[in-house]
Amino acid sequence: MKKPAVILALCSAFLSPTLLADVIGVKGDAGLWRADFDGELGGVSASTLGFSEEDGQFFHLYVEHPIPLVPNARLSYTDISAERSETLANQQLAQSRIDLSHVDATAYYELLDNWVNLDLGLSVRLFDGAIAFDSVAGDQKIELDDGIPMGYLLAEAELPFTGWSAGAELNYTEYDDYTISDYTVKLRYLFDAVLDVGFEVGYREFTLDLDKGFGADTDLSGPYAAFAAQF
Repeated sequence: MKKPAVILALCSAFLSPTLLADVIGVKGDAGLWRADFDGELGGVSASTLGFSEEDGQFFHLYVEHPIPLVPNARLSYTDISAERSETLANQQLAQSRIDLSHVDATAYYELLDNWVNLDLGLSVRLFDGAIAFDSVAGDQKIELDDGIPMGYLLAEAELPFTGWSAGAELNYTEYDDYTISDYTVKLRYLFDAVLDVGFEVGYREFTLDLDKGFGADTDLSGPYAAFAAQF
């Protein structure tokens, strides 16, 4: 999968002139996530392999419409990867790489849509990366190129301060070799204008338990900050 081609194609579909009619609501954000690596790869802890904090870029795009029974759409992308070269206790040189970059394509329905917003839907997470561990004992690699179905839930509420809102977002699945929990808690402020712009800050935790190849149990968590807009 070519990341730029997939993202541009999906964005073009979402942002076509037809979809940007007056009855369509569009909102999104883009920012930086400071993720702390934890867990293990093939029984070796992430800290032993040298993984600590990494910066990952992301964006989210939501398109909502009033057509009955047709779900709304959400597209998101996270690019986070790291490489390390460490000498282990047995004096073996280990080179490892984690690339958990992914695209989420989500169809969802609004169960509530007033000062409290509640969305429920289904995501497909498309991985385009790998987990690799190389040493004198041998090279091991898990290709991550699967499409994983996940349940999706969003709960948001407007705060009693103009422009402020708070919420939480969750994707979860236990599918095939994957157990994934990915949640975000967030606080957003938007200036009231024709195009509402502002910022969003929050905390995200992404846990992946992979029963494939040499196995992995990783946890990425930390704060993020983003530019946000809606119209």
